[in-house]
Amino acid sequence: MTAKLLPVAFLIGICTTACNGPAQEIRAVILADDTIIPPTDTMITNHDTIHTARVASWKKFEQYKGQFAEEVALLDQEPLKSRLNRLLGKNRKTFLERFKVCPPIEVENNVLFNEGHAAAADNPYEAALAIDMDRDIIYAGYSFHKNVVVYAEKKDTSYPEQFKHWINH
Repeated sequence: MTAKLLPVAFLIGICTTACNGPAQEIRAVILADDTIIPPTDTMITNHDTIHTARVASWKKFEQYKGQFAEEVALLDQEPLKSRLNRLLGKNRKTFLERFKVCPPIEVENNVLFNEGHAAAADNPYEAALAIDMDRDIIYAGYSFHKNVVVYAEKKDTSYPEQFKHWINH
């Protein structure tokens, strides 16, 4: 029995000696006195983290207020074009068919909103687009047989007021 405990006692002795040995001496402490913080307009804050994605890309969209989507090629502007393609996927064609005839673009409270309908006068199908430029979220929707199909990035359901109004009209 003593022979079985001998290796354990030896191991405990080595650990005790190693733990009581001299520690490495600290020679210098360097403190960073110049912290560079990114500008606040390039950050999107979340409740638990900070994402450093640039939102300045939406700034140019503010100039489209009062203009027609077709005149400024709104749906061909980046980053809207690629993100809308990703959001709608195979339903992009259906959305575009219903977004042909549009009133001037609205920009209010940092939300870009526009709606449209199919080119045929007797066609009841409509589509709408909203971009919450503060929260960096795109919303799109279209009517389909008296129903409304809604798409939102990040699966967000906190729709802007203009978009809510369009959904419920």
